[in-house]
Formats: sequence, structure tokens, C-alpha cells
Amino acid sequence: MLHESDLKKYQRCDKYYWYTKNKPESVPFLPYVTYNMDIFELVKDYFGFEDVFMGKRGDDPSLTLQAYQSFDILMNARISYRDLRMTLPCLKKEDQHHTLYFLYNQCYPKTSEAQRIADTLWVCKKNQIQVDEVLLIHINANYERKQEFDVHECLLISDEFYNEKNKKAGKVMDFVREAYRDLDALLDEIEQIGDLSHIQKKRSPACTSHYKCEYFSMCFPDQQHNTSILNLVQSNKKYECEAMGISDMAMVTGDEIEATRVQYAQIMAAKKRGLFVDQFALRPWLKRIQYPITYLDFEWQTYVYPPYEKMKPFDVLVFQYSMHIEDKNGELVHEQYIGKNDCREEFVLDLIHKIPKTGSIMVFNAQGAEVLRLMQLSKQFPQYEEELRNIWERMIDLAIPFSNGVIYDERMAGEYNLKKLLSLFSDLSYDELEINQGLLAVKKYRELEGNESEEIKQALYEYCGMDTYAEYVLLHFLMKTVGYE
Repeated sequence: MLHESDLKKYQRCDKYYWYTKNKPESVPFLPYVTYNMDIFELVKDYFGFEDVFMGKRGDDPSLTLQAYQSFDILMNARISYRDLRMTLPCLKKEDQHHTLYFLYNQCYPKTSEAQRIADTLWVCKKNQIQVDEVLLIHINANYERKQEFDVHECLLISDEFYNEKNKKAGKVMDFVREAYRDLDALLDEIEQIGDLSHIQKKRSPACTSHYKCEYFSMCFPDQQHNTSILNLVQSNKKYECEAMGISDMAMVTGDEIEATRVQYAQIMAAKKRGLFVDQFALRPWLKRIQYPITYLDFEWQTYVYPPYEKMKPFDVLVFQYSMHIEDKNGELVHEQYIGKNDCREEFVLDLIHKIPKTGSIMVFNAQGAEVLRLMQLSKQFPQYEEELRNIWERMIDLAIPFSNGVIYDERMAGEYNLKKLLSLFSDLSYDELEINQGLLAVKKYRELEGNESEEIKQALYEYCGMDTYAEYVLLHFLMKTVGYE
């Protein structure tokens, strides 16, 4: 049995497709966002649909063909051709005019969706299902919830796609016609895949695009060493280097690559087989830090649909913080908070009350996380904007020395996340914690919302507390490196 997602997997990489069919997931899937409303129910409310055929996972496609003869509205309905299953999100029959709506839990459906729509239309034709028009239903990015949720303001109907910059790219059907193809040849290829013996796949940008493929180590076990040329960051030339026989960063002379600052740090660490430190850059960066030093970290969950007043689609709700406060004598005090339901204002007030009014605030990846969270809260609760601004303007991003090449250890292997750095530069590790990653923390918090569990709350405290203690450890590692300790 093939599903529409299998076509995308196969075209990304035939080996990746084979692994997804024959190997279990190496890492359990944890959703990044909370789908707090059912888009099919929202669309029913939007149109006022009553008599609807509603399909479900596992349905026999023959049920859809029967429903097509007797229902005017088909939603989430399965159709098939040659063991390939596709889904009709919402087919509306009205006065001999059939409109197929594609539904998106997102604000900006991209042009890449054209292929899925084209393939669905191809299978519709094979099943003699009439489609006269294709439209998109997606979320209005500008919708701000009032006290009550308004489905007519939240959802939009459109006949246009968006580009990667979220700008309108053109009519849906123009892209769909360009993507239209005969699937028989592609299905023939897929059916011929047996085992891995004849699949010879070279590494490509698809192996690490957006994220490293979960099967990467199975495909390229010889490329796992820390100083592999393929771990060079910000480089489009690393594949050319590999083809020339330059397999290790230590072999690079400089002309073969882009020669960015970070690449220089990586290459120097590889040549030294250890740690590279730019003392002249690190010292002035450290001198900016003032006591008391606050080490701060937030945990939050992202909602697709705004659950509370003044929230917009994909806004986040910060439900936890951990704060370690270090004075000039080295004494360390820990503060923490966990809220439930709409705890936004309570979170703000607790944070403002407990955080020092002066001194530096160390945050890991501040601009991409904590700063944005506080800015969002300041818009939702403008009465606290001045106090929140005072907090985010004192933030110093602890990730910067590691991400911009001021300090680099060959064992980083092109990565600089907090968990990896802590394990490299201390004896501490997240491995022993019940919660050891951010998405698992969100999952556990969702459980906590419906269950007042002290065990879950304690596990969340330990995880977030480890984040801020890790910041403390890393800052003192940097200070020690330049002789400040």
C-alpha cells in the first residue's frame, strides 16, 4: 500500500523511501506544534455543512466511490489507483460544478504543494471523479482572536500559492498544470525496488536539508568522524572537495572553500586536533557581561489556532521558565515557574518580580527564542512592555561565540546546540533526565494540562533547570579558557 506521502519520499531519495518502509523510525515523532482544532470540523462550520460523508484512516476506497454517487460533500475521503491511496480533503458538488478544496493548517501554502494536487487530480480522473475547480483553504496569518474564536475570520479561501518568502506566487492551477504527470511510470519504478543492493546513493543536500536525515548514519557510516569535510558549515563547495579527495577538514588549504570565519575555526580545530579559540574576539565579548548574571530559559508550546484572546495563529504560549542567578561572589540561586492554561499574564508578573533589575541575562539562542517570546507578550500585554523590554535588552546570546567561529572544538562536528556543548565541555549530560529534549517537554506539558501530576511537573523543572545550569557551565568554561577564572 502506497500513500501520497510515499511519492514525495521516493522523489526525495529512493533509499530514504526504502528505509521508511522497511526500518522503524530511529527517533519517535513528536509534533512541533499543537493542532488544537480539527480543520475538517472548522471547514464544516465555515460552510455550514450538515450532510457530509466523512472519511477516516483505513477506509476502503470503494466507500468514497459509493459516497460520490449519493453525497454532495465528501471530506477526508480516500481514493486509490494501482495500490496508491490519495485523499480528497473536501469535494463539494453544486449545480454540476465540482470544487475540490485542499485544506491547510498553515498560513502560506507553498508552490511545492502543486505536485500533490496534480497527482490527486490524476487519480481522480482514473476514478472518473469530476473536478472543475481547485481552491485552497488556509489560515489567515493576520487573524487576532477576540474573546470568542471566529472561524470566518480565521480561515481564508484562495486560488493562489505563496513563495518561500510568504509572498503570493501565482494561480494554483498554473502551477498544477505544470506539475501534472502520468504516475504510471513512477509507480512502475517504485514497484521495482527490492532490497538496497542496487541502490547506490551519493550524499546530496537532501541528506541534511533543514535537518539531518534520520537514516544518515546508515547510509554514510564512514562520514561520521568529527572532522569530515562534509561537516563543514555554510559551504556549497564541500561536495566538490570530497570529489577531489579532500575528505578531512585538516586537508583544506583555503582556496577550495568559501573561507568564512566559522569555516576557518573548523579547519584550525581540525589541524590542531582539538580546540580553536580566538582570544582577541572572546575577551571583549566576555567583558560585556555584568553581575549579577542571570541564566534564563523558557519552555513554550505553539498553537496552530489561537486558543486565547489577543493571540494569532502559530503564536506560542510560554508555560515555564528557569532562572539561575549568580552574584559577584559566585553564589548561585535558582528560581522557576510553571503555569497552566492561559498563564501568560501570571508568567509575565512572576518573571518581572523575580528577575534582577540590573546585570546581564545569558540566554542560548536569544534572538530566535526568548527575545521573540517577550516581544510577543509585550504586544499582548502592553501594560508590561517597559519591564519586558528592560529584560530583553539586557540579554546576551551565549550561542554566538560557538556559532560564529570565536571558539570551536573538533568534536562539535559542525553543531553547537546546548546539549552537545554541555557534554563536550563538562561531565554533565541530559541523558539521565526523564525529559531530555524540548519537544518531549512540550508533550509532557500537554499531559500535565489534563492531569495535575507532580511527577511530570518535577521532570519539567529538572529539564528546564538543566538548560540554565548548562548556560552557567558554558559561560564559566569560556571564562576559564581566557583566564578569567
